[in-house]
Amino acid sequence: MNEQLIYGGSALIAAISFSVLCVFIVRTLTSARRTLERLRTAIGEANDKVESIRGKVEELTANVNEISLNVKDKLHAADALFEAARDAGATIQETAHTAKEITGQLSRAVKEQVQEDSWTKWIQAGIRLAGVVRSGFKSSQREASSGRMSSSET
Repeated sequence: MNEQLIYGGSALIAAISFSVLCVFIVRTLTSARRTLERLRTAIGEANDKVESIRGKVEELTANVNEISLNVKDKLHAADALFEAARDAGATIQETAHTAKEITGQLSRAVKEQVQEDSWTKWIQAGIRLAGVVRSGFKSSQREASSGRMSSSET
């Protein structure tokens, strides 16, 4: 009987051990199930947040693209303005140069007339002066119109 008692005791110990193991496995699986449910809820909330953020990011991207195009257009408009200012500066410089030449010729003509005091020479100086003024004015107009043409071509 001794042998049967050992077999019975062993079977009882194995049954108790198996029961304890089953209890711990059930507790571990229950805890794992709760953790997985929380994780699924957190992932769902994160997914909702990502969707709402994605819409805002797309809107922000569209706004940035629109602002970028607006800035680019304004820069191109400013280029034309600076080119027009450069052309106006060149025209003013040419006009100043022509005025300087006219003033120089006029003062030379006046000095000559003061020295010679002849009416015919005054008339000749006036005619020369008128010719210089006319050629300088036409030159300024040609340069201004060619500057406008080159700026409108670009």
